[in-house]
Amino acid sequence: MTERRFKLAKPLCVTVVSAILPLAGIALAAVSPRNVGIASAVVNDVRISPANTPKPHRAALRERVALADNVQTGQRSELQVLLLDKSVFTVGANARLTIDRFVYDPSGNHAFGASIAKGAFRFMSGRPDHEGDSSINTPIATIGIRGTIIDGVVGDDAIGIAKLETAIDPDVKSDPQTASLIVLRGPGQQTQGSTIAGAISVTAGGKTVLLDRPMLAAYVPAPGMVPIGPFFISRGGLARINSLLFPLVAERRVARERASKSPFQFRIGLPLPIFGGGQDSEPQSPRKGR
Repeated sequence: MTERRFKLAKPLCVTVVSAILPLAGIALAAVSPRNVGIASAVVNDVRISPANTPKPHRAALRERVALADNVQTGQRSELQVLLLDKSVFTVGANARLTIDRFVYDPSGNHAFGASIAKGAFRFMSGRPDHEGDSSINTPIATIGIRGTIIDGVVGDDAIGIAKLETAIDPDVKSDPQTASLIVLRGPGQQTQGSTIAGAISVTAGGKTVLLDRPMLAAYVPAPGMVPIGPFFISRGGLARINSLLFPLVAERRVARERASKSPFQFRIGLPLPIFGGGQDSEPQSPRKGR
């Protein structure tokens, strides 16, 4: 079996491209060996800076995404990237992302590597990765992936979620620039039927913790610190992550909830439910698209 490593100047196998890109309406002749996928959803202010062109441009729907492209989203913004192996990478508002590595062979070998400097993200594996060669790096943690769905938050928003989790000491010192919260959304080792079980490892400060059951989480507060966890994240924590990943969906939900309240409730000052703000919030199912 021959690896197709996009870092090398090898021509991309036509069988690889033809199986994926017609679904996105992209001409095969326009595909570069460095391309790793397309922008399958673009919401509001999303900018991409190619490695050889530092000046950013506004991302367009179905635009090709290449290795080493720097992606940055603004407020109330979101980007979803459909990779050639059908994996889906989503980043929410105020996020910064770089895809560092992509290996795909139609016979089964594939690997993915990305760096998240800030913001919320979701990665959904398109195919089982039994070798565990895929990884995502935050500024202070390395996440090893074995065919699964993961959510993560880097920065001040991670601290805000962690402070409301009973498993985390509220007095722990966290860095607002690099604090990292990682959650295994599933499927985990307890999965039944034909679904492939997955797991992730979180390494920081010289220690590795394994997350192998859905909704297990780990929190790395600051550089040099070991992961806190694993622990089961609360429903409220999951809802807050969803609101960061899909900010417009969160806003619409809040608007509907406000509109459904009677004037009497506003007059007496009863609290309004905030999306992701309480332990009774229902978690949303992981999804590939909007």
